[in-house]
Amino acid sequence: MPPRVGSISALRPQGSQLSVLVRTVLALLLMIALTAVAIAIHVEPAGAATQGDAIVAAAAAEAGVPYCDDGGGINGPSNGGVVEAGCGAGVAGFDCMSLAQYAVYQVTGIVLPSDGSQLSGVGTVIAPSDTADLLPGDVTYWGGSGIDHFAHSGIYAGNDEVWDAVGIGIPVQEHTLTYLEGIYTYDGAIRYSTSSTTPTPTPTPTPTPTPTPTPTPIPTPIPTPTAPAACSQPDGAFVYGSTVVGIADTLDDGGYWIVNNAGQIAACGDAVFDGQVAASNHPIVGIAATPDGGGYYVVASDGGVFTFGDAQFHGSTGNLKLNKPIVGMAVDAASGGYWLVASDGGVFAFDAPFLGSTGAMTLNKPVVGMAAANNGSGYWLIASDGGIFSFDAPFWGSAGSTVLNKSFVGMAVDAASGGYWLVASDGGVSSFNALLDGSTGTINLNGPIVGTASNTTGSGYRLVAADGGVFDFGTSGFYGTPVFASPA
Repeated sequence: MPPRVGSISALRPQGSQLSVLVRTVLALLLMIALTAVAIAIHVEPAGAATQGDAIVAAAAAEAGVPYCDDGGGINGPSNGGVVEAGCGAGVAGFDCMSLAQYAVYQVTGIVLPSDGSQLSGVGTVIAPSDTADLLPGDVTYWGGSGIDHFAHSGIYAGNDEVWDAVGIGIPVQEHTLTYLEGIYTYDGAIRYSTSSTTPTPTPTPTPTPTPTPTPTPIPTPIPTPTAPAACSQPDGAFVYGSTVVGIADTLDDGGYWIVNNAGQIAACGDAVFDGQVAASNHPIVGIAATPDGGGYYVVASDGGVFTFGDAQFHGSTGNLKLNKPIVGMAVDAASGGYWLVASDGGVFAFDAPFLGSTGAMTLNKPVVGMAAANNGSGYWLIASDGGIFSFDAPFWGSAGSTVLNKSFVGMAVDAASGGYWLVASDGGVSSFNALLDGSTGTINLNGPIVGTASNTTGSGYRLVAADGGVFDFGTSGFYGTPVFASPA
């Protein structure tokens, strides 16, 4: 919660030659002028020359809207359910992040996370030392812990001014960089806009291919290109600017489901489309199939769980105050329940046995996912450095001491051997008691790898990238990629 800002003391006009009446009138006029400075008024957005200008205009159009903790989002101001000065029941407002979310989404269609994380590979980061490079529309981040752990955000308006919702009792208004630096440490900014007023896809950098070390010294085969196939998306194409966050296989390996951070679903191959998330206050972070393959779960960063098909709701952390955001989930085939895991390794069990967590440990790197073991009801957690934490599941090894080209993003279990594969964001795969069938570690990818899934009919796995690209290895088949909407 940003600190509260004190009020400005009114100045009084001086001069013994003024009559009491005149001095009183002047004092009242001055107080009115100062109040007009302190309270922003509603401004209508003007014509914008660039997307950045349009983002500024979208934020400026909300001037004077109340500050409401947990209020607001991509669709505008709302009540967050927190009663505080300036925002009681029925009052619609923004907090700092939701104002930035709203302004960016109105122009680019990009949905920014609200949990302190950032979209992988989306936008241009501007270092805190490069304030001279800031352009109107850039999202600024403050707090001193980096842009992934910020305490405050705003929209840079140019001329060292920022539109923001700074705190309780202070409506949306402009503040100078100097003013904000008196409250927070500046963490940098991210530019989501392009130079035109028409949204265009963010250019994807072409990484220099470097080999990813794997524990098994087997040459990495390059997957043979497969003709594109179509996925079923009855509710429409994925929104422009969204990113894929996960993949889940069907039981017979005849298809898979792909989910993006907005909760939209693409059902590929023989996967059945059973619906998608209509609305979520927090970004979607993962997907898991039911044990019989007749449905799927979708989980958000606040631990909200959405069920589709024959998936049964057993509970969620959506109404809890979490220390860290949820990053993944796994389904317990034995009980039919599921586990959620947070980035600090805290595990939440719902109609599934709680077998332990790393929530009380100091980790070298954050946990990025989990997988259910096929030896009963155990599970593994994986950290971004490849560290593996086993809970009632066999430990086959880890990559925690390996020098990595890219951080790990997930893991999948080999149904044949009971071992597992770890996958990095460049698609490099490390195998432990599982056959290494290949990777994308030496391929120039259009988007980073964000997830993996394994099939139950043999030894194989798939990787999915943020842009929806699917790479299949071993006995896994290719059944298509999702369609994304074009820029408006």
